Amino acid sequence: MYAEIIVFLRNHSLLHGVSDSDLEVVASTMEKVCYKAGDQLIVEGAAGNECYFILNGQVQVLSKTLIGKQVVLAELGPGSLIGEIALLQQEKRTAGVKALGDVDALRLDRASFQRLAEASPYFHESLSYSAEIRIKHGLLRKASIWSAIPDSELRGLAEITVRRRVQRGETIVREGESADRFFMISKGRFEKHAGDKRTGVLGAGDYFGEIALLAGVPHTDSLTALEDSELLVMGKDEFHYILQHYVPVRQHFLEVLRIRRPDLSRTAAVTALLTETELSSSAAGKWSKAKHARYDSWIDLLFRLGGLFLAFTLLAIWHKDQIWVIASLLTGGLVGPVTFVSYVRSSQLLVFRPAYLVIVFVSSAIVAVPLAWLLERTWLFDGGVSELAFTSIKVPLTTAVIEETLKLLICVGLVRAKRTRFLMDALVFGAAAGMGFSALESVIYGWTHLNPDSAWGMLAVLWVRSLLSPFGHGTWTAITAAGLWYAMEGRADGLARNRVWWRTPFRSAGLLLSAVVLHTLWNFQIWEGVWKVVAMIIVGSIGLLLLGWLIRNGVMEERRALSILNPSVETNLSAENEGIEALRQLICDACGTQSPADTSYCARCGQALRSG
Repeated sequence: MYAEIIVFLRNHSLLHGVSDSDLEVVASTMEKVCYKAGDQLIVEGAAGNECYFILNGQVQVLSKTLIGKQVVLAELGPGSLIGEIALLQQEKRTAGVKALGDVDALRLDRASFQRLAEASPYFHESLSYSAEIRIKHGLLRKASIWSAIPDSELRGLAEITVRRRVQRGETIVREGESADRFFMISKGRFEKHAGDKRTGVLGAGDYFGEIALLAGVPHTDSLTALEDSELLVMGKDEFHYILQHYVPVRQHFLEVLRIRRPDLSRTAAVTALLTETELSSSAAGKWSKAKHARYDSWIDLLFRLGGLFLAFTLLAIWHKDQIWVIASLLTGGLVGPVTFVSYVRSSQLLVFRPAYLVIVFVSSAIVAVPLAWLLERTWLFDGGVSELAFTSIKVPLTTAVIEETLKLLICVGLVRAKRTRFLMDALVFGAAAGMGFSALESVIYGWTHLNPDSAWGMLAVLWVRSLLSPFGHGTWTAITAAGLWYAMEGRADGLARNRVWWRTPFRSAGLLLSAVVLHTLWNFQIWEGVWKVVAMIIVGSIGLLLLGWLIRNGVMEERRALSILNPSVETNLSAENEGIEALRQLICDACGTQSPADTSYCARCGQALRSG
């Protein structure tokens, strides 16, 4: 075996020029090792104390992205040297290596490796250059923004990309400076600031300088390292070359520009790129699994709350104890509204944390309901109008306008917020506001029907209102919030830039008017008996159909944004990704958005996502 190792080393292209005596010393320390298919030769993140020459077989080089997905960096065969990067860089393993079949390899320890490096400057220089390219290639391959670039061309991009180490406190670019480079963060954290105001914090996977390069303006922020960090730096010409030749990359950066600086999205430089770009939603189907993965959550919630309501109802009837009556009153008021909000939210791909919905839900209940009661008393019922006068159009119409206006005011601040850039955001917040109103209203109605001797009247009211709740306040306010969103759409980020300009105000006014009309017809007591029930079903169904249409449009919009910011990387994914849980969500550090497990960049703010 010793003789075979000597022959192998002498014939290896990297070892030409190494003396026979040095090769013999190294060969005496080398050990032949054998691996079966699936065995790990190298574990990513582990300490590196040896490297391997492949004698026979194939190995796969793998690395994890920031979201925990494994990507295939390379497949190597006989003669390849693996594991040398950790020895050269004095760092932990930057990638893992797995045997694809039976593999025979020669293991070389750190001391022998250093002896070869000292004996042959060519060996050391060649490996150092190759290792640097492989490191940069691996970092680029793990970023989904470059996934549209063929691997062979990405290696060329790695050759013209510079890896730069940055010390803590060092300012990379300053506000107002001309833009001539594109920066991608491979390690560490950086602070963006305009003057003395912090505008954001960027971490591994994020990038900087794209806005100034796209719009042809000076840098709008400064960038300072918060800790010892590392950057990948690309020149201006190389950056624009990639934009011209790879449409998905261009689409990604243009979408980020619209998110972060919509005021610059109509500059001459950006318009020139836009004329060449055909925005397509053909890849949107990739995200359908993420949408359906959360459907069971609202069903589970319905069974839990509904089961509690049923149990408390039976206990209230059986024991006639006040505590069970109160419990059934509270759960009966919540079961329909909470389940409805959960259902609408389950259709959303880019969700806010539940705390936001709780705030809207509670705010609508404790603010909108009392105000509506006060205004209705002042303008209608204290003026001599009977509370039963809903056979006249004036009372149901005025009630609808008052209640929808107050519920919408709860949503205004959220819908106007910069982070609320999708139609689904408005629909979910609107549903939460409407159902918060409905929940407290149901509790009040139930309380007014509570008889000291019997809870039957209260329970009947609660069960009817729970069953009818999807037809009412949540649906109407979701529609009005959508109308408000369309009214502000042009200001927000231009996602509807391809639509005819006059459609948006008409759509906004139509949705606002539709909600008021549906609310009015729901309260309008022009029919009696069976016809009243039929009329309510028809009115409620129209509202749900309209809401369903809006949800469909909202989901399509989210899918489009996800597809543009996260081009498909399926061809570079290893089989081990099948083990990733479909329901796992990635939470953006910058805006708190929960994104599907397969995403690498947040479609709400454009920043890189990280698992764990």
